[in-house]
Amino acid sequence: MCGISGIVGKSEPKEQLESMVRAQSHRGPDATGYYYNPDNSTGLGHNRLSIIDLNAAANQPFLSSDGRYAMVFNGEIYNYPELRAQLEPHFPFRTHSDTEVLLNAFIHWGPRCLDRFNGMFSFAIWDQQQQSLFAARDRFGVKPFHYAIHQNALYFASEIKALWAAGIPRSPRASVWAGYLSYGTYGMPDETFWDSIAQLPAGHYLQWQNSQISTTRWYHFVERIHSMPALAEKEVVEAWTST
Repeated sequence: MCGISGIVGKSEPKEQLESMVRAQSHRGPDATGYYYNPDNSTGLGHNRLSIIDLNAAANQPFLSSDGRYAMVFNGEIYNYPELRAQLEPHFPFRTHSDTEVLLNAFIHWGPRCLDRFNGMFSFAIWDQQQQSLFAARDRFGVKPFHYAIHQNALYFASEIKALWAAGIPRSPRASVWAGYLSYGTYGMPDETFWDSIAQLPAGHYLQWQNSQISTTRWYHFVERIHSMPALAEKEVVEAWTST
């Protein structure tokens, strides 16, 4: 478990971002890091729990070799050795981390890299050249990603209380509270218990540029199941008994 946080499109985000990172300190006791873009309008923060490649070179926010991209990442990419082997002809690797594999996979394949990942993840990548943010959440939403748009800036974090620490209002979303207390439901996939705070739904990615936000569904579970070839009963039995 790590903690990611960020503020995009706000002048001088340092004080708020540090408050967000402190609010998530329990998520990553091994390292704390910050990135601020040159004009100081965007900041990324990270609380690291070291699992893969314990070297400090793998600390985050993690920058691409040319400095164009900065990334914060929470989770684990299980098939990162296989992906690294595919990417090594195109990139000089500095670490043995799945973090660097994820960033280079995005640089090389763009949003289509998500289909290649076997793992659980939420991450955000700032593109300094395009002045844009790309963020994504794993297929089933194992890793959290909460965000808010406040005073024309985008705030995001692993935990809601980190957004509160940045000054995002705590205005209850009455419909979600009513549904939870009456029926035990949690609202729509993009909702939280708070009016000003949303969550990126599982299997979706988010893009932010020029103060405009869009979300796109990248994983379609039902469609994927329907597209799988149907097996006869005999084939199922044979497959089951052979394992």
